[in-house]
Amino acid sequence: MSRRRVLFLYNETDWAIHNVGRDWASLMAASHDFTLTRFGTHEGLDPDAFDHVVHGYSTLRYSGRLLLRSLLERPAGWLRWHGLAPGRVSAVVQDPSEVFPEAQAWSTAPARLDRLRRFGRLAVTSNEMRAALAARGLDACLVPTRSLLPVRDAGTIGHEPLRVYTRARDYPRKNLALFHAIRRAIAGEVDAFDAWLGGEVLATPDYVARIDHYNCYVCTSWQEGGPLPLADAQHRGCVVLTTRVGQTDDWVVHGENGWFCENETEFVARLRELNADPERLLCMRRAAIERARVPDVARARSGLGAFLP
Repeated sequence: MSRRRVLFLYNETDWAIHNVGRDWASLMAASHDFTLTRFGTHEGLDPDAFDHVVHGYSTLRYSGRLLLRSLLERPAGWLRWHGLAPGRVSAVVQDPSEVFPEAQAWSTAPARLDRLRRFGRLAVTSNEMRAALAARGLDACLVPTRSLLPVRDAGTIGHEPLRVYTRARDYPRKNLALFHAIRRAIAGEVDAFDAWLGGEVLATPDYVARIDHYNCYVCTSWQEGGPLPLADAQHRGCVVLTTRVGQTDDWVVHGENGWFCENETEFVARLRELNADPERLLCMRRAAIERARVPDVARARSGLGAFLP
């Protein structure tokens, strides 16, 4: 069988390309050749050179600025790409916010499905998102996002004060107001309670060293495709406290390596439990590492095989 040629389009040089496009290329290296190109600059390429054209995070349509630039600078290329048959074009919907409103009840709200109907195949990263699309008559392959960080050696962790963090952009769906309310509620009780805001991509050694300063990760989001920073934290031995969003049902075993929490009261109570019991904190950190060691390559490859035959 000849090798399949894939063009993976992305919007920014951030999480979506570093942790999805490149991971997919690595997982499918035996049978597929990936070209990773920024959306809005791809019109200079020949669409006939690819078997699959995949729209990655937030490339489901042109913005007004990108459309104008493409029409002015590459009109022939834009027309050639605009006419591709649906069977040649696929999309991965990494975050529900790409088609659903940023609201707590997003899964039951009206969706912008016109963005998706032109694609021959769809992929999603979580069971939650697949169910939301299925309820609207759209089938999608499940290709879970994977943390690419090395799993920490459990022998390097010991008893230490509770140090908490989150990593997020300040979008409504991240619900950072809840994070800040939790921090105020336990002010002075824990050793650290920090929020890393923004989309900075750090070199892996720097990123690992920064995570290893903490031992607990908190996610307060309404809406997530991952969140990948939570999986990264788990790989480095952090207990995770999170709302039930995105892929958290794959990563969190309630009461063993973390907890699902629904409100400020529950988050605060669980954090106080950990703070009062260093031995439990240590045991749950080791359980986080053990969960992170569960192989996920075969599952991701299986989903990709269905999405990019």
